[in-house]
Amino acid sequence: MKRPNISMPGSKGGGPSDPILKTHKLLLEIFSEVPMPVASTESSRTNAALLGIHILHLLKGCGLLNGTGFHSAAVALFRPMEDALDCLAAVSMVPGAAEKWQNGKLKASDAAKLWTNLVNDVEARNMPLSEYRKCLRRDFNTYSHCSPDLCNWNLYFKPFPDSSNKGTLELNQVPYIIDSNGHSIDAYETAHLLELIHVVKEAYSHYLSVQKDIFYQLVASEGEVEKIMIQHDKNPCHEVRMPPEIAGLEN
Repeated sequence: MKRPNISMPGSKGGGPSDPILKTHKLLLEIFSEVPMPVASTESSRTNAALLGIHILHLLKGCGLLNGTGFHSAAVALFRPMEDALDCLAAVSMVPGAAEKWQNGKLKASDAAKLWTNLVNDVEARNMPLSEYRKCLRRDFNTYSHCSPDLCNWNLYFKPFPDSSNKGTLELNQVPYIIDSNGHSIDAYETAHLLELIHVVKEAYSHYLSVQKDIFYQLVASEGEVEKIMIQHDKNPCHEVRMPPEIAGLEN
């Protein structure tokens, strides 16, 4: 009999050897040390650590929500995750940014301009880094509000038991894990985690040049996470501008 592509909440979690979880743990250790970033001020040191822990909590919270079937709640964290990454990068790498952020005078969009100007020769998804970060904030802005785009992550397709390809869209009220939506959110989180690693390597380059063991662990973790991302890219699973469960019905 045909059945929806759904799973029970909590059935998709990884174990302690999972590369994503190991990377989270390593980054937590780094931020907990409150090392001095390249911006080289006491304000940048303390505020970068504060932002780093915040990002890890957002990532962990997004994953927990996603793994229990609360997909729209997980997606609602996408824009805050991007904002936090831009603020962390600016505060840790740009002199004076930490003081502005601490005093409430640095918006995430302005933070993005500050730090991407330092490394704008770098490309992401075949576009300049500054343009890539701008596109992410634009695409996820709709998820920052109570829009249909956000709430549609809670719909899954229930096929009729006959031989047709027809069915109904059901509200995910249990909730179940909607397999395609959950996988896509996982892929986005993987991409975000990779970007966080890249920022940490730049922001704490001096610290990592001394703490060789931690640096080698971070490089190894980055390689493991990149392998996962390569698999996601083949589909691409990380396309989250529309719930894949619904997008698949239109093909």
